Amino acid sequence: MSPYNHLTLKDRECILLGVTLNDTYQVIAQRIGCSKATVSREIKRNGGRKAYSAVKAQENYQGRRLKSRRPRLLTDLKLRDFVLHCIVQRQWSPEQISGRLVHENS
Repeated sequence: MSPYNHLTLKDRECILLGVTLNDTYQVIAQRIGCSKATVSREIKRNGGRKAYSAVKAQENYQGRRLKSRRPRLLTDLKLRDFVLHCIVQRQWSPEQISGRLVHENS
């Protein structure tokens, strides 16, 4: 595993196997090719040695990834049309549009 790669479900299953076999973090980390700190954080983040589940850990990871992403720009069609009109027709800056929206919604 190269630096900065996220753990995969397969990695998490290897961690679960290591936890089940009562392996040390070092042994588990060598098996999947990451640091022992990564393994330690992964296990602590997902219930500890007694409650660790690879599938649940993967679900938690995917949920955190979704929350961490910026929301799609302008999913509200009315708002999107207003912003496009302000940019194209009125040639407003993003700051002007933002200020207008704050003023109208207060």
